[in-house]
Amino acid sequence: MKKILSFVLAAVALAFTACSNDETIETSGNGQNNKGMVLVATVSQQSSRAAIDVNDKSGTWKFTFDDNDNVVVGNNTIKDYYTFTKSGDTFSSTDAKVTSSVADWYAYYPGTDINLTNQEGTSASAAKLYALAGKTEKATTGAEGLTINMKAQAAVLRIVKVDNYGPCDIYLKTKDGKFVSGLKANNNAGYDVVESDNKVPVFHKDSNGNAGIYYVIVPAGVYLEVWNEDRKFKTTSKGLNPGKYYTLTSGPTYGTATATINGDTQTIDWVQMWIGGPRFAKEVNVKGTMKWTEAAKTGSDYVWGANWRTPTKDEMDFVDQDGYTTKTENVEVDNVIENKVVTAFKYIGVQPGYTDNIMYLPSTNYKSDGGVYWSSTDAGYDTGGHELGWCLNMIVDDKDKYIHFFTSFKKDDLYAVRPVLTIKTVLW
Repeated sequence: MKKILSFVLAAVALAFTACSNDETIETSGNGQNNKGMVLVATVSQQSSRAAIDVNDKSGTWKFTFDDNDNVVVGNNTIKDYYTFTKSGDTFSSTDAKVTSSVADWYAYYPGTDINLTNQEGTSASAAKLYALAGKTEKATTGAEGLTINMKAQAAVLRIVKVDNYGPCDIYLKTKDGKFVSGLKANNNAGYDVVESDNKVPVFHKDSNGNAGIYYVIVPAGVYLEVWNEDRKFKTTSKGLNPGKYYTLTSGPTYGTATATINGDTQTIDWVQMWIGGPRFAKEVNVKGTMKWTEAAKTGSDYVWGANWRTPTKDEMDFVDQDGYTTKTENVEVDNVIENKVVTAFKYIGVQPGYTDNIMYLPSTNYKSDGGVYWSSTDAGYDTGGHELGWCLNMIVDDKDKYIHFFTSFKKDDLYAVRPVLTIKTVLW
């Protein structure tokens, strides 16, 4: 005699915020004696998988199941787990069985053992490792329906590798000084941290190249130390909140460095405005103006000494170099207006890890209607045989309108300079 089995598996449409949206998976299936059962699941797809709005500062990450995702389900009467695989709008398993007596049922995604070492760092790989777990509210055989609410058991580090030279070897340490290597399901609707005596990274990128944004799954709710190579730069004693992501930079994006100016050693603030970008002197230009040949000097011959240099044209990457449009993927630009005239241009970082970074370039024109800043890039010769250097040119049409673009001027002309650090890597 056939027995009709009805199952409901409720999961979370994962929003990595304080408030999650419940996503109901309605299921039904047929089982015959001990031949197993089929779980049919209908999923309401609310968003694309692992989608992050980079302009959202609240930590929003939305997740839905993809085809071929597995949810493993077991109970306290068996040692093994049944695997349900998503295909289309359904999860199915051909070997899952009801129990002869009531039992507590558990569900885990993506499995009972999660390896967190050497993660790829993509949002897709993070979604495949993001830990979910849940338990039935009361013991049941499953014959009259099974409802399991799965909740987040992990958090996400959004790691910003700030430069193309420094290390990005991210290790996690637990309270007892061991290294995090993974998660293992327990029978309490959660995961325990798997520790290693060996130094195993959760994420690694080579020092050369690879500046960018990466996503790494980490345990939630436990003491963690975050290390980059041999430097500890973050600690959370209470643990990260499950269902949230946290932005960490591989090194500082602002700081100080010394400059030798007219024989005196001075401390200069610097700021990095975008991923992989140079570290600009924050609000201080080289005093006065200079010729391109002076601006292009390097090492101890440079006007501020060996710690500084004039940026190249490519490094002055806060405008569209092929036109007149502000390059919004790096910065936002605003006019600073005093007494109804533009006195400076305010640049604000827009990329994750840089949204609090600000730099000002003062107007250099005596009428306060724009300015010109040398780059160190040689522009060659014009038709008259004059040697030229590339400049950033800023023109204000009126107090609310401006254009920024690159142009070339004679190397003997006198223009302003905003130096950048020669140091390629700054570590925590």
